[in-house]
Formats: sequence, C-alpha cells, structure tokens
Amino acid sequence: MPTSYADSAQARESDRRWDLPNFGKVQYADLFHEYTVDDLAERNVRRLKERASLKLRIGAAMAQMELICPPVGGVE
Repeated sequence: MPTSYADSAQARESDRRWDLPNFGKVQYADLFHEYTVDDLAERNVRRLKERASLKLRIGAAMAQMELICPPVGGVE
C-alpha cells in the first residue's frame, strides 16, 4: 500500500523547516524597532551625511554633463 507524500519523512522535514522562525523570511528591523532618542539622533545624522554626499555627487555629475554639453542660453 503506497503512502501519500504528506505521510513521508521528507514532507514532515519540509514542514518543520518552514515552521522555523527565520526560514524563508526577510527581517525588517527598520520597520519594527522601538527607537530611542539616541537611535533617532544617529539616524538623523546619517541622513544629513547622505544628503550632503548626494549634493556633492549631483554637482560632480552636472559638471561632467556641462563639459560634454555646455548649457546654451539662460533660463528666462
């Protein structure tokens, strides 16, 4: 008498692994975190640094673009 897949040891092992806390799941630490004042301050400092870096990178990209295609005329 054949057994079904659901009765096999392989199926039970597969089910057991899916029941583990982190198997196949992505952790979203930033979404589910109790922020303290220090955490928020650190996050704001990091955001300011990223924005300053972005401003420099955009300026460098614009300078490169203007070397290739100089601006024509002015904005009216």
